Amino acid sequence: MFNKKSLILFISLIIILSTVMVGAQEGKFAGQFTKEEMWVQESLDSYNEAPELKELVDAGKLPPVEERLPEVPRVVKSNIMANGIGEYGGVWRDTFAVPVASWNWGAQKTQGWFGINQMVQESLLISGPMWMLEQPDPLPNLVTDWEWSEDGKTLTMNLLEGVKWSDGEAFTADDVLFTYNDLILNDNIPTFGSKEAWVYGGQQTELEKINDYKIKWHFGVERPVHAFYNMDYLDFAVSPKHVYKHFHPDYNQDATYDDFVSATPPDDLPVVTLGPWIPTKYEAGQQLVMVRNPYYWQVDEEGNQLPYLSEVRFNEVESGDIRTMNLIGGSADRTNLENPETFSMVRQASLEEDAPFKIEFGPFGIGYHISMNLSRYLSVENDRDAELRELFREKAFREAVSHTISRDAVANVAFPGPLTQAWYGGYPSGSSYYDENSVVKYGYDPEAAKEKLASLGFVDTNGDGILNWPADSKIAGDELVIEMMINQDQQASINAAEAVQPMFREVGIDLKVRLVSANNVATKVGGGDFEMYFNRLDSAIPFIQMELFGPFRNNSPDWHYAASEGKRDLLGFEKEIQQIMQEARYVADAAERKEMFKEILNLYTENVYTVGVYEVRRGTGLHKRIRNWQPDIPPYMYNWTINSIPVQILYVNQEDQLETMFLDSIPTEEDYSNRSWHLPLD
Repeated sequence: MFNKKSLILFISLIIILSTVMVGAQEGKFAGQFTKEEMWVQESLDSYNEAPELKELVDAGKLPPVEERLPEVPRVVKSNIMANGIGEYGGVWRDTFAVPVASWNWGAQKTQGWFGINQMVQESLLISGPMWMLEQPDPLPNLVTDWEWSEDGKTLTMNLLEGVKWSDGEAFTADDVLFTYNDLILNDNIPTFGSKEAWVYGGQQTELEKINDYKIKWHFGVERPVHAFYNMDYLDFAVSPKHVYKHFHPDYNQDATYDDFVSATPPDDLPVVTLGPWIPTKYEAGQQLVMVRNPYYWQVDEEGNQLPYLSEVRFNEVESGDIRTMNLIGGSADRTNLENPETFSMVRQASLEEDAPFKIEFGPFGIGYHISMNLSRYLSVENDRDAELRELFREKAFREAVSHTISRDAVANVAFPGPLTQAWYGGYPSGSSYYDENSVVKYGYDPEAAKEKLASLGFVDTNGDGILNWPADSKIAGDELVIEMMINQDQQASINAAEAVQPMFREVGIDLKVRLVSANNVATKVGGGDFEMYFNRLDSAIPFIQMELFGPFRNNSPDWHYAASEGKRDLLGFEKEIQQIMQEARYVADAAERKEMFKEILNLYTENVYTVGVYEVRRGTGLHKRIRNWQPDIPPYMYNWTINSIPVQILYVNQEDQLETMFLDSIPTEEDYSNRSWHLPLD
């Protein structure tokens, strides 16, 4: 018989399962279009602009819209608009939980994640909207088209002509070359893009400027198709040369690399961007405000300059879960549903008659796993560090950890039902690259775990339940204590870590959980300053983000960074994964690539590269007043939803629009003229 609590839970599970199924049946946009049916470069007879921009034009503070747009602008087709041509005005309300570090994305600084980075950064190509393509391939963004040479080793790209940065300066090939040659290839500057990722056939790719709007890539092999994904969001977010050359030692003899990395701090506003909105106000810990970019280079089919929405407001909070609570309360417009603990609450709230939002769940796309630091050289400060790293490199120990964890129990702690399940690492099972037969599983078996640990020489010498290091180790007799780092913003990771703590103790390991802020997590990963790391895997497409799954670069994966000058001792199976990844970069046939990544999945799980714990279906919550959000958009496939819509086409019907408050902060030439970088270099 069901008791009351069990009955409520059972009903919740049925409702949520129906949500998953309904979401899967309402697909309208996935796999429907060619690139030309999504957007094109086209000159229209006339153009329109938002009323607030027209007022600035009439006041003589902005040039006419025809002069701000390219002569041949990007025209976004109404095919990909769920509700059609939009209306100007209104506010997008969002939430973020990572403080703005800087506006210098070219120095690997975050603008706060949670969709902010995507709104201010623009790349040569874009992969997010690929989910709508019949044949998924990267889409042109700041380029119009490209062509391979006859020998396949030279790629000629044509850039968009007439695009302007938000301060009115022209975007040209100089910005692209600056981003590649002076940032990505510069060993003195940390970047999201990787120098190693641009080595093909043992040759560093060269970038040549033909003229202001034509560039040529010169590769060491024929047609390295993976290079297109190096030109995407984060990896190749173009930096404005006219701003950052002032802080770069190669252009300013008085500047240092420290000056460059610390350039354009959070309060240095307004930002120079190619994105649809410009950050103009930021109060740390409170709110980030963006207003429409007068120079944005995209229009709809009726010639309306995008974006439709006038303002974007991000409230800064302590935890990402607050974003979900804000959506439920009607004070935010979007959330990612990633924490299983909130699923039932969110679903119940969405069923209320006056609920302001709706939710959809996709396939299993989030994996929670434990990684162990395999580096022998990064942040090895003492004998304990050295011994732990060697222990983590032992396959028997990684198998022991896998046998220690009851995955079903942890998944049920997170949320019992169809939205969570046990997972053994590699790729989430919702990935098109996943193959169940390739997965090797070391399931829950505490006795097997104890046997593995005993085989490594660990014995509980004093009977307190915690194993002691073997006599032949440098820390003989010390207790086996391991610290597990967790991003304090990932509540699901915290809950799971707390659930596995007693399981580790059962086999004789004293597991200590350490909560770390998101920015400090990135610092510690980059410096190899951690022991174990319980974190969330967000990517389900390993070909696009190989660095998340193996030693594709010197700074990947997170649990085995190379030290200075690339010093790293890869394990045997890591070398095999690395070799397959390098070969996959040149394979154009999707079916052949899938076979290669099946082999990687087998190597990954057989050797317990990380210890998969459980996986989750990712969902999206959206305020009902937001229009043009495609109903079948995946919460995450090739990239995040903000990359995948695209966000500049969203709008709100006039009767549902919230009052704007910051239109007086739309920047004009005068607002940029007093900046330190605006003056010419001697």
